[in-house]
Formats: sequence, structure tokens, C-alpha cells
Amino acid sequence: MKTLRIAAACRNASGMADMPIFDVTVTDAEYHIGAHYDRAQALADEAGYEGPFVFFDATEQSAILSAANELDLVPQVVVIDMTNGQVHSVCCDAGQIKVICYDESNLDEAPDDVVTEHPVGENGALVRCWAHIRTADVDPGLIKARD
Repeated sequence: MKTLRIAAACRNASGMADMPIFDVTVTDAEYHIGAHYDRAQALADEAGYEGPFVFFDATEQSAILSAANELDLVPQVVVIDMTNGQVHSVCCDAGQIKVICYDESNLDEAPDDVVTEHPVGENGALVRCWAHIRTADVDPGLIKARD
């Protein structure tokens, strides 16, 4: 058995375009006959979504990312003002992105309340560091920086 995350392009109960994500569990044999889509549709129907439905499993979700990039919904440029070693501002060109600025140096000098473990190492390994976590502010003017 494996659990998959399936995206469903559809309409919500208000008639607006939506793309909810559903977790479904299937065997390999069920996956090969498309049962994961049937289960996702049953969950979508139960949750009040309306068809027509187009489902995307992990092997097909690059189409979603490609469309989001084409529509400038995915940040491609992130600018962090770290003048004098302090994070002053975080901006991106589009969409929304969480930015974690971290430093592993001088941990002995940092206050205990700012030094913790964060999953910022290789493959999400925990790293003891100070961190400043912000959601980047969208600055459409940064489109010039990526061109």
C-alpha cells in the first residue's frame, strides 16, 4: 500500500475554480488501473466539489508547476536585505514564499531563545542555528531582476 497526494482541478461549491489536494491509499496493482483517481474523485464528491475533474498524481504535477511559472505565480527571485548581519527585509517577485535565513556561527554568543534546531540541513536534517523566518513580501518590480 502507498499513500499518494492527488491534486484535483475542479469547481468548488461556489462555482469558483479550485485545486484541492486529496490523500489516497492504493496498492501497486490499484495504482496501475487508476484506482487512485477514483478514490480522489470520491473524496472530492464527498467534500462538495463539482466536475468536470482533472486529476494529477505526483508524476503529472509538473504540468501544474509549469502553468504556475508561466502565470508568474511562483517566485523566481528572492531578495534579502541583510545589512550589518541583520535581516531587514525579504521580498520576492511573485507568489508567496517562506524564507529561512540561518547562521550556524557564533552560537555561543546568541541568546538561547533564538538558537534552536531547524530542518535546513541536507535532506531536511536538523541544524542547530539561529534563524529568522519570514514570508516574503511580493514586489512586482523584482521581475526586472530576473529578466
